[in-house]
Amino acid sequence: MGYNGVFANKEAVSTAGPDIVLLNSNWRSAVVLLFTVAALTMLWGLNQRSQDELRTQVLARAAHSSVQLADAMAGQVGAELALMDHALLDLRETLPDGQSDDHGLHKNTLDFLPDGLVSYLSLVSADGLVTYNSRGVGVGLDIGDRTHFLALQSGPDHLVIGAPVRANFDGEWLIPLGRPLYRNGQFAGAIYLLVSSERMGQRMGRLALDKEDVLVLANANGKLLARSVDYGAAMGKSVPPDRPFMQEGAAASGSYWQNSAVDQLPRVFGWHRLPGSGALIVVGLSESSVLAPVVDASNRSRWLTGTLSAVLLLGGLAVTWLLWRDGRSARAMHESEQLLKGAQGMAKLGHWSLDMRTGVNVWSEELHRIFGNAPDAHGLSVEAFLERVHPDDRQRLVAAMGEAAQAFGAMDIVHRIVMGDGRVKHVRAQCVFEGENGVAVRNRGAVQDITEVRVAQLALKEMNEKLEVRVEERTRELAALNNELEAFSYSVSHDLRTPLRSIHGFASLLEEESDKLSPDGRAHLRRIQDAARRMGLLISDLLTMAHQSRAVVNLQWVSLSELAQAVAQDVEREDPQRKVVWSIEPALWAWADPVLMRVVLQNLLGNAWKYSGQAAQAEISFEKVGQAHGMTEFCVRDNGAGFDMAFVDQLFQPFKRLHAHHEFEGTGVGLASVHRLVQRHGGTVRAEGKVGQGAAIYFTLPDAPDALAEQDVSQQG
Repeated sequence: MGYNGVFANKEAVSTAGPDIVLLNSNWRSAVVLLFTVAALTMLWGLNQRSQDELRTQVLARAAHSSVQLADAMAGQVGAELALMDHALLDLRETLPDGQSDDHGLHKNTLDFLPDGLVSYLSLVSADGLVTYNSRGVGVGLDIGDRTHFLALQSGPDHLVIGAPVRANFDGEWLIPLGRPLYRNGQFAGAIYLLVSSERMGQRMGRLALDKEDVLVLANANGKLLARSVDYGAAMGKSVPPDRPFMQEGAAASGSYWQNSAVDQLPRVFGWHRLPGSGALIVVGLSESSVLAPVVDASNRSRWLTGTLSAVLLLGGLAVTWLLWRDGRSARAMHESEQLLKGAQGMAKLGHWSLDMRTGVNVWSEELHRIFGNAPDAHGLSVEAFLERVHPDDRQRLVAAMGEAAQAFGAMDIVHRIVMGDGRVKHVRAQCVFEGENGVAVRNRGAVQDITEVRVAQLALKEMNEKLEVRVEERTRELAALNNELEAFSYSVSHDLRTPLRSIHGFASLLEEESDKLSPDGRAHLRRIQDAARRMGLLISDLLTMAHQSRAVVNLQWVSLSELAQAVAQDVEREDPQRKVVWSIEPALWAWADPVLMRVVLQNLLGNAWKYSGQAAQAEISFEKVGQAHGMTEFCVRDNGAGFDMAFVDQLFQPFKRLHAHHEFEGTGVGLASVHRLVQRHGGTVRAEGKVGQGAAIYFTLPDAPDALAEQDVSQQG
């Protein structure tokens, strides 16, 4: 049965006289009770559903925001950890014997770190005894059984973040950041920076949006390193093992809702795990602050719903009592009906009853008010009713009514109606069809005006948009800080060149008079010259990386084959005695910046040339390996020294080297530059390798725009 079969196109009375009302008082009493219960159930159901939807939406948005904040804070903390790790590496090179710092060389390095963040420097012997402390305390302390020292002693060369320890001399909680020391390739001890946990928590706390929000830093094992609030209560504790990010196979970032382990406050948490060190950044947004904008609205809604429920219940009981008496006059019945109508008006809830055999269509006064009709008007015909339904909702409503009529079932649908003055209302309609002998004969239902609920939802949306703006502002602030850090690195690297040239120049003058030096003096002089040369290369690479980060990407058709051939010729000129089998695939084109792509190929082919230097017959190839999803993948492969895939995550990080200096020269910046330049083109980089069997570096570049891709590549050249 279609929609036209639901309503009869006949005019019907909207109200019934007192005589009809009194025909069967007991039956009508039951109807009133059922209607009151149904209205109360629907009213509270609508209220609860609206509150649940609002709460779920707010918490979902807060979860998304907490993940964004955790990602942003991970960038800042990761940068600070990388800066301190670089300081450790620099100090390790400055202190080759690994046992003392008589010249106070560590001060020059620590002065470049954030003020007050690092408490002191410690050196530890191979058997775990503290041999030096920059503050002169703790010398002789045995830390050989500490987890972080055992990790440095048995693991590869990497940064280790230990659980916080409490200093004996001032009670301050400190985070140990350590690197191993080596002598002649053997473990000779460790070098530590002790970071103030309280200062780290204060720096993270600057990102909090509310005073009850919390930011937490933990190491890979879940030990709490720093906390923006309740710092003292958190130290010495671990993250509970039931947290999602502590589970095996957990994602690098995500969110969850739970009570905080320290202060038991309910919060919406987002986390991000830093690569390499495995440190965790956890941001918790207080549930009370997140839900604060909707608490008042929820309380008012519950108060109004309770008032309306009380009125509906009292009205229903009053009508039932009047009908049950059955001896009351029509006037008493009419007054109870008016009371019920008033309750419906407060709830903005109207009802109708349609006899599909006679066409009698009874509408309540509130239903007329919802649709903007006169209180004494007849029920609308099917044509008039459809004209009031919003055009975009009309077909959906017709289909729902037709399905309910055919199944003699219920319908529950939300749709819009258009008023005579152009205003749009949101209503919720519920109805039930009754049938006899396989034919629908009656239709009863109710309509509630839920426009105010919709307005509240729009207000919630506006609030969420404002929250997103605040998050974007904090993200821009973090981006500005990162830019300042990059500019600082560029300035420091540039300023270091002048004193480095002085060191190298005076060392050269000493070399001319080396016959006056003892053998030990000449050995020290060579070490100074080697260290100055390595530092010069490191500074040059730092300046190059800074320049590449700021360079404008000018996209055009580039012949990668010709660039690779030119780079191969350049590296062969440096060592013409070497014989290398080159295999460069011809006609390789890419939509890229020619200057930056030359830098990429110089680093990749240069690395392949360097690391294949010990192969009996060196082979280097450059080829295209695939194309899918708008990206083209290329590969540079060699049969050289290769690397252990267990450390592949460190390969593209600045200053991370998988081979010792005496094996292969380099600063560990080349592949980091490749990674950054390919990312600036919108591509990705990955690596595969095996020790002693060579390495393969894959990188992808986006295809050219469709309009250019249709043209002949040879013409673009």
